[in-house]
Order: sequence, then C-alpha cells, then structure tokens
Amino acid sequence: MVNFDVARRPELELPGEFCRVELADAGRVYDALFQFRPEGICHLAANPAPSGQAQIDVFNNNVLSAYNIMQAAGDLGVSRVVYASSEMATGLLTEGKVPSQIPFNEAERYPSPNAYALSKYMSEVIADSLAVRYPQTAWVGLRINNVIPPDDYDRFADEWEDPGRSKGNFWSYIDARDVGTAYRAALEGTSTGHEVCLIAAADTRAKRGLRELMAEFYDGYDRFAPDFDDSRSAFDCTKMQTLFGWTPSYSWRDQ
Repeated sequence: MVNFDVARRPELELPGEFCRVELADAGRVYDALFQFRPEGICHLAANPAPSGQAQIDVFNNNVLSAYNIMQAAGDLGVSRVVYASSEMATGLLTEGKVPSQIPFNEAERYPSPNAYALSKYMSEVIADSLAVRYPQTAWVGLRINNVIPPDDYDRFADEWEDPGRSKGNFWSYIDARDVGTAYRAALEGTSTGHEVCLIAAADTRAKRGLRELMAEFYDGYDRFAPDFDDSRSAFDCTKMQTLFGWTPSYSWRDQ
C-alpha cells in the first residue's frame, strides 16, 4: 500500500509507504503512479468541504486532481479505481431542493450552484468518459454522506434540540468506518465500466421521525414510499449492496 498526499499524516497511523504528490500536477501524478504501479486506486484527495476557500480554488483542485489520477490510472492499466464523489453531487443539498420521493437513489440529481457539488459531479462525468477510453479499468464513484468519526456522535445531542441544524441533507450521515468498508468492497468487487453509488448510514441522525421532520422543515413534504420506516435514511443504498454486497454496519443508536 502507498499513500499519496501533499504531507505525511502521522496522526492517522496509515500502513504502507508514503509518497508526496501534488495531484493537481499531472506530471507528478504520472511519475508517482508509474513508479509504484498499483493494481487498484482509492482516490479521496480533494478539498474536504464546500466552504473555507475561494470557490474557483475548490473547483480547480478537485476537478484537476480527479482527472489527473484517473487518466494516469487508465494509461497505466490500473484494474479498479474507486473515487470519492459526494452526497452533494445529487444537487439535493441545494437550499429548498427536495427529492421526488424518499428514499431516493442515484437517479435523483439536480443542478447545484455550489462549486464543491459541481466539482464532485464533474468527477462522475470524467469517469463516464474515461470508462470509454479505458474499458480495461473499472470505475466506481462513491457518493459519500456526511462523515462522522466514531468518537464524534456526541455532536448529535445539540441537533436533537435544534433539528434545523442538520436538515440540509435530510438528517443523514455515515460512520467513518463504514466509508472504509465501502471503499474496500468496491475495490475488491467485480464491476465493469463506471458505477456511481450512494453510501450512507441506514438510519437518520435524528431522534424524531423523518416524516415529521420533513413536513416541518420542508413545507409539508409527504412524498414517502408506502413501506418507508420512519427512522430510515432518505438515501437508498440498495445499489451498493447489489453490486458489492455492502451495507452500513454502524449507527449512533448503538453507541
């Protein structure tokens, strides 16, 4: 295993070798990949949040790094590339935008004015195109939900008092450990072409039911599937289970 990053992260205690690479520089990306010649790639490097930096910098960094690593992987003949898309790529985290029905799947997508959301969706568009150019490589994009480390669930208590604080993604989340197992499942899977999958915890982060919350905060919203369990996530991760046998294992309710 080789970790590519702009700086070593000793606090993460990552296994394997470290190689400093600026992924927005195509030449350095090619140099690093052809030096180590990996069989598979997990790409997570990007601006990690939609705020805190000029929008053009967020867009440029995320799109360039994704394109560089994907094209170099295709030229090298890497078998599988799993990359980080985002829940924001759906466009549903745009203010006032709601899904046609809950739960919703990967087909649900809307334009977003957010540079981070657009950059993540562009990663999917890039992978669509490179799957044609490099059919020997399998591409998997994970639309990752709001990632919560296992020691950070105590933040939910404040949200229970004020549910409006976490309404933006319909009170969803994913445990960081489940992100890891999703990457491994996709990396070890047998898909071909390009697939995009939602990944989220099975439940919401709220104590109140989703029907009640959606009605209160989204103008009486009531478009739920008939068999919908009220504590279930609005994000339907069936595709990830079907393709790779992955289901989320962790919930704040078990802590």
